[in-house]
Amino acid sequence: MSKVSIWQYNDFIQSRKEKLTNMLISEVIFLKTKLNKGKDMDEINHLQYGLDKLEYLLNKLQIYGSDMSEKDFDVILMYIYQIFKDITISLE
Repeated sequence: MSKVSIWQYNDFIQSRKEKLTNMLISEVIFLKTKLNKGKDMDEINHLQYGLDKLEYLLNKLQIYGSDMSEKDFDVILMYIYQIFKDITISLE
């Protein structure tokens, strides 16, 4: 693989990480807003649990994101998907 291809690949991966970090920041803000407006304690508990997980992952991505392998990144991405799915199911 040429150096240019490696640089393009690294830029693509870094772009994915930045987009995910930005998306997580948006979701954390959304969940905090929803949490503050929540009235049902069960709903608030589910939102708080999901919010705690997402904030933890956001902090890890911000700290280790640039050194993270693509495989680890994909694992985190699937974990985030599962958190969103759990929140959605619990709020239905």
